[in-house]
Amino acid sequence: MPALLPIPPTPTATVQFRSGLVRTVSGPANSAGNADYPWKLAETLVSPRGDVAAVRFCYEYPNGQFCQVDLVRPGLPVTLLKNSNVTRLLWSADGQSLIGAGINTVRLWTLSGTLRTAVPSSPLIEPGDAQTSSQITRLWLDRGDLCVATTDQLFGTQGKQRRTTVTTTRYRLPTLQGLTSYTLPGPREPDCQAVRRSD
Repeated sequence: MPALLPIPPTPTATVQFRSGLVRTVSGPANSAGNADYPWKLAETLVSPRGDVAAVRFCYEYPNGQFCQVDLVRPGLPVTLLKNSNVTRLLWSADGQSLIGAGINTVRLWTLSGTLRTAVPSSPLIEPGDAQTSSQITRLWLDRGDLCVATTDQLFGTQGKQRRTTVTTTRYRLPTLQGLTSYTLPGPREPDCQAVRRSD
């Protein structure tokens, strides 16, 4: 009979708000069923205003990871954000929105928990290309907008990788309206171009 692994402890996060208040938050409980791939604290990110925090808990398995994000505020119940299996988090400059990146989808949550999503543009399929695989590699803020870099692998009809490109897409916040998108051969990341305004 194989030996059973001990049940890992439930992960916790300690959040310190700007007010000085400290709050400890528990993540998902581990069990004997997931002892090989236990939940762990991945990230704690306090908003620029200092009055709310995002806490990301994840477990890793052989082909990837699964995460969930909790919204934590003083004196209020912890809120599990919908569709929060993301690999990156970023607060908007005003602290009113939390932005997350899944493998190829951008998510934006307001503090009330409403959710918007956007999928960055894929590069153009050229003759001989049959399919693409895209992965978000970076998120950042620029002059009040959101910039998202995506690495795209393009495959031929036989499944062999033909080329890699990097696309940078600019979004207006908080609507996630796509503004500009530029693609370069990888690994160079295009600039996050601002919208040109006519006179």
